[in-house]
Amino acid sequence: MNRREFAKSALLLGMATQIPFATDVETAAAADAAPGVTQSVGPELPQIAFALAEIKAAASAGPGATLPVVEFAIDAAGLKLQGYRIEKTGGKIRVVGGNASGAMYGGLDVAEAIRLGNLAEIKTSERRPFIELRGLKFNITPDRRTPSYSDSSDSAQNNILDMWNMDFWREYLDEMARHRFNVLTLWNLHPFPSIVKVPEFPDVALNDVWGQKEGSLDLQFNMNSNAQGQPFRLGNVEVLKKMTIDEKIQFWRQVMQYAQDRGIYVYWFTWNIYVWGTEGKGGLSEDGNNAKTIAYFRASVREMVKTYPLLAGIGITAGENMNSRQGTFDHEAWLWQTYGEGIRDAL
Repeated sequence: MNRREFAKSALLLGMATQIPFATDVETAAAADAAPGVTQSVGPELPQIAFALAEIKAAASAGPGATLPVVEFAIDAAGLKLQGYRIEKTGGKIRVVGGNASGAMYGGLDVAEAIRLGNLAEIKTSERRPFIELRGLKFNITPDRRTPSYSDSSDSAQNNILDMWNMDFWREYLDEMARHRFNVLTLWNLHPFPSIVKVPEFPDVALNDVWGQKEGSLDLQFNMNSNAQGQPFRLGNVEVLKKMTIDEKIQFWRQVMQYAQDRGIYVYWFTWNIYVWGTEGKGGLSEDGNNAKTIAYFRASVREMVKTYPLLAGIGITAGENMNSRQGTFDHEAWLWQTYGEGIRDAL
């Protein structure tokens, strides 16, 4: 991949591997099955546990609905990833997935049939998704100091605390799985201070969660991303939640684990070049020629990859806030020096 191709694409951590990646749980289940042999599995796999819970909930909610006998199995050799086969014999239903996610999708089909009252109409069939990666774009604001685009609204500010609420993410990721979405892309202008520690820049990581003071947001505020930090600079902020950076890291690891348990791949996307949250620290700036900023981004990307082993990839937005006449450090060269080299450092 040359630099031009690199700059036009998302940065996938497993560049030599075709995504979607098999999760550790899925890989273990597939490895245990000999080629051509279907291996029965149970609720010890979280995807299947979720599907079983959905089936039980559907049966208990519907008047007169009964819980069928459902068996799950993995056939990694005979089915593609995310694919599944439903086998119906008498009163027994057997759901066979190409991996744990495929088995989950088959189980969700059964749950929906129960909920809609047409379980009797289910026939033996085999299915797989036409589109392998089905995702959502989520502009995320983890902190007033690390805004997304654009957060100058009371609704965005009221959502900051939800971003640090595991109940929110459980509900959101469960709903994604029910609707067969398997990619979550989190978009932020400059997320690093809120999600990683960078040894070379120890004062950049942000403790606590800050939000806009109630009633202090000017709804006529400039919505351009270059002005996102103005209320912060005016001091119109308050501490919404006390958290150390280590607690924040543990939180996002938990979110990514829960996503994996629902067959969902998590990506972080950034806009460039923004350095919200680093004001007055380490000589950082939005100047593409600033060697300190380049070193900071490279180290931040390295730490992001190392800190979150379940992260599926990093996406970039080239040129959002980049001077197109920066000489040596024009768009593609800058992105390679920072994101490209940062990923290589981590790997």
